[in-house]
Amino acid sequence: MRLDQETVKALTASTSSHVAAIAESECLLPMLAAAWTEMTLRQPKGANTIRAVLGEAAQKADRRGDAAMASRYRMALEDFEAQCDIQRDLIHADAKDDVALAS
Repeated sequence: MRLDQETVKALTASTSSHVAAIAESECLLPMLAAAWTEMTLRQPKGANTIRAVLGEAAQKADRRGDAAMASRYRMALEDFEAQCDIQRDLIHADAKDDVALAS
């Protein structure tokens, strides 16, 4: 069965710069990188693992002399951090709303 483009995009989540960077740095298909990222983020220290993978990818690119690739990996790490901050803020806002509704 052939999947339409929207379904494929939703399954791979390759629009996330950190997923695309992980796919590239680890030589994975975007769908596998998305699945690995989702599985990793479900672990207690998963975000730290994602940070380590992206940071190591940037360092390896620097050692190879590929400044453009290193920059892309660092930007992906920054985007990941921003998304983590947004999610953390949303969780705290929801928790405050729950407390306000309970009182």
